[in-house]
Amino acid sequence: PLHLSIKEVGSDGFDGALVRRSSGVGGRILVNRNIRESGRKRFTTAHEIGHYLLHKDSDSMSCGAKEIANWTNIEVNPEHEADEFASELLLPSTEIQALIGTQWPSLKLVSDLAEEFETTLTATIRKYCDVATQSCAGVWVQDSRIGWFSPSPSFPHWIKVREEVDAGLLDCNAPLQEMVEVRASEWIPAFSEDKVSTLLQGCVSMPTYRGSLVLLWAKRPLKHRTAEDDLLEELDTDKFDSYRRERWPGKK
Repeated sequence: PLHLSIKEVGSDGFDGALVRRSSGVGGRILVNRNIRESGRKRFTTAHEIGHYLLHKDSDSMSCGAKEIANWTNIEVNPEHEADEFASELLLPSTEIQALIGTQWPSLKLVSDLAEEFETTLTATIRKYCDVATQSCAGVWVQDSRIGWFSPSPSFPHWIKVREEVDAGLLDCNAPLQEMVEVRASEWIPAFSEDKVSTLLQGCVSMPTYRGSLVLLWAKRPLKHRTAEDDLLEELDTDKFDSYRRERWPGKK
């Protein structure tokens, strides 16, 4: 047993804290009761357990919202390690892989996993992309700018963090099981001159956090354009002026 007790307290200074006993064995985890989401509280608790097991030299640690589940932080440090520990504790990779199998990517699938494991959508979409066999990526957009993106192993494209996103792109009215077709250039700078390549996109608005969570799926492999592609476009009567977004229903 870990000999840890968990207590919710009111705090304006931290989301989670670990107070280790003087003996070094056991202690107390404090969780801010003002955190809205139960999944966030569970992740905070798991994060502090990570500190307890991984960082034994610290008698106490206090973590704010900017430290816990701060996915913009990719450097190896205690907070990142505690986040990775919490992610694997709450969303075991082997179990997630077994559940998703070869299902098509959709935010409905991510939402179902979040409900099953009692986790937040953000933590779940990151783990989903960690283990998914399809070429996809999770993206967090806050105040119209990309905060972070989390690609699957088979998604080789770079999405520019802190880039401003067209507000019209974040149309989150489609059902979670549907994916909307958008130009790859809307998200991937390398395709800025490409009017043909497309991605499938799912979006859910999270107004409490002034943001939107996006799932992108490269259902068809994306290729950089060649001189031959440019020539074919010149010969094509369809100049893509009437670009149309299509809805793709989720598939299991």
